[in-house]
Amino acid sequence: MSTNSEPGLRERKKQQTRRRLEQAAVAIVAEDGLDALTIDAISERAEVSPRTFFNYFDSKEDAILGLGTEEATRRAVSDAVDEIPPGPVVDSILELLMRASDSAMLDHGLRERRRAILRDHPELLGRHFSHIGRMLDPLAKGVQSLMTRGGAASDSPASDNGAEADEPTAPDPHAQILLMMCGAALRAATLELSPGHADLPADTSLALLHTRAAALVRESIERLS
Repeated sequence: MSTNSEPGLRERKKQQTRRRLEQAAVAIVAEDGLDALTIDAISERAEVSPRTFFNYFDSKEDAILGLGTEEATRRAVSDAVDEIPPGPVVDSILELLMRASDSAMLDHGLRERRRAILRDHPELLGRHFSHIGRMLDPLAKGVQSLMTRGGAASDSPASDNGAEADEPTAPDPHAQILLMMCGAALRAATLELSPGHADLPADTSLALLHTRAAALVRESIERLS
């Protein structure tokens, strides 16, 4: 199954701007070293203003790693939950993750350059893991919303745990488990598909990635039953 809905023109332009900023940051570090990286240098290379930079990233290190601002991620999760039509919960969760994730998901070259930078500058890993920790809560709550709304919970193993109608402070544990499963499936599918699909149009690559990740989740659940 392909992704459920297409982002609008405004969203695509935002994605393109974010991608240029990420590519600029990685290229500067690869060519001139981490000490040469500044927000002004990234912005100039990406042909945007420094003010625009902060609409996408909190720091120059986040631009290297492709880590969007916390507010941007929360907004992306909220928008995705509103826009994704009801359907099988696995497909809905994968769509949510693909919208909120690193834009270099299928850019094998950019991911490899990032890995090289992390090998040379392991101090950046702390920033990476801290960001992941901050994003788990809004993502899990987004998954919970997809699970509980009309039609989306039909494929979910989650059951009613007796909670009140109001959203709890912490996400439902089933939502957290499904988030982890779908995230792992996306990573596995990305590693499996990206080298052989580098020349395909982005929409085609994302559709293939979505289909393969969904299959991996369902196959894994079947093996556990």
